[in-house]
Amino acid sequence: MKVTIQKYDPSVDAAPYWKDFEVEWHENMTVLETLHAVNNYQEPVAFDYSCRGRTCGRCAMAHNGTACLACVTLVDKDGKNEITPLPGFPVVKDLIVDKSKMTKRIADLSVRKRAWPLELEEVQAPVDPEIYAKIDPLEHCARCGVCVASCPVVQAVGPNQYIGPAGMLAIGLRFYDPYDQGDRIIEAVQNGLYMCIQCGTCDTVCKALEIDHLSVWNDLRAEAAARGLER
Repeated sequence: MKVTIQKYDPSVDAAPYWKDFEVEWHENMTVLETLHAVNNYQEPVAFDYSCRGRTCGRCAMAHNGTACLACVTLVDKDGKNEITPLPGFPVVKDLIVDKSKMTKRIADLSVRKRAWPLELEEVQAPVDPEIYAKIDPLEHCARCGVCVASCPVVQAVGPNQYIGPAGMLAIGLRFYDPYDQGDRIIEAVQNGLYMCIQCGTCDTVCKALEIDHLSVWNDLRAEAAARGLER
């Protein structure tokens, strides 16, 4: 099976370049397994991974131009297999990109805001099952960046104008959180809630199948509309 990998070391290379490799294919072979086959037996390739099961988000990259998680994306035995870094992020080396700005922004948004600490009785009180059903899926977000790299609005206007799906999920998580006291609706509107075109690309590319991105957007927009904040 032919595999083409984009290689690039900014410290020594003037520009990215392509390298072709022949790899022995097996049924249900993933992009991550392919990279291991090249790295272990042919030529060193820089890539990141950990869990091998769509949980950590570290193996985010692109296969044939589509952002994906390498651990759950299959290669094509007889077709094209071009493996490139995750689009829209600075390349550190080969297939490793710097996602620190995105992850810090999401981490900041995910911090629970309170004017005073929780009382023990509040911590021990059971969470409403309906609220839990909305919160639990969002905990599966790996902050991999695949949705951000694929979002046409982020590509068009940049993350400073529209925070992107992963960031909006972080806002949604705290919007549902019964213990959070921040004004997450204003935060959502200020970060581009109404710039989303509802295309569903984030739901298509996200491997956290538990998450329904558009339902979160719709809940945020419904509350914004109720408060007269729609744009």
